[in-house]
Amino acid sequence: MSMPQPSSSNTTPPKRKAYRASKKREMTRSFKEEAFESAAWKIFSSLGLDAATVRDIVSLSNVSPGSFYNYYKTKERIFDILLVRVTERVKQTVLQTRTEADDLETMLTKSHGAVLRELLSINGAPSFFELNQHHIRARLFTMKETRDMLDNLKQHLLRLIPVATISPDRMTFIAASTLTMGLESLLYMARNPLLDIDETALLAGSMAAGNIRGAVKVLSPEHIPPA
Repeated sequence: MSMPQPSSSNTTPPKRKAYRASKKREMTRSFKEEAFESAAWKIFSSLGLDAATVRDIVSLSNVSPGSFYNYYKTKERIFDILLVRVTERVKQTVLQTRTEADDLETMLTKSHGAVLRELLSINGAPSFFELNQHHIRARLFTMKETRDMLDNLKQHLLRLIPVATISPDRMTFIAASTLTMGLESLLYMARNPLLDIDETALLAGSMAAGNIRGAVKVLSPEHIPPA
C-alpha cells in the first residue's frame, strides 16, 4: 500500500518572523551604553586614553565587564565613538555660524569663537583634548565629520580668496591648516583657562586669515615659477 503523500500546503515550512529586540532589551542596552560612555568620558578626561584601562571604565560605570566587551570590545572603540560625537557638535556649531555675508576675518573669528564656546561648555572637554591630543590628531582627518567641515570651509574660502584657479590638493592643505589652528586654540585655552574667549578667537581668526593670504600670494600666477 502506498503511503499518502503530504499536501503541497505542508511542504514549505512557515517563514519565521524577523527577530526584534524587545523594547525592554533596547532600553537596557541604551542604559548600559550611556553608563559606559559617561564613565569613559570621565576616565579619558582625567587619565587619558594611554593610561586608562577597560577596568577603570567598567568600575566607574557599575556595569558588567561582559557588557562592555559585547558592545565595544576595546577602549579605543569607545574613545572613537566619543570623539565622533564631540566632532559632530563642533561641525554643527561651525555650520551654523558661517554666512555668505562674512569676510575672511569675520568668518574665521566667528567660527573659532563658536567652537571654543561649545567645547569649553562641555564638562571635561579641555582636559580630554589636552590629554589625548596625539590620538585626536591621528584620527581627526580620517573622520567623516571633519571631512564635512573641510568641504564647507573650502567652499567659503573659494568664495573669499582672490585666486582664479587653485588646485584641490592645495586648497585642502589650506583648509586643513586652518582647521588645525582651531584645535591649537582649544589646547591653548585648556592650558590657560582664564583667557578671554573673544580675544583668543580674534587672535586665532586674524592669524588664520593672514596665513591664508600669505598662501594666496604664493599661489598667485606672478609668484608661481614657470614650468
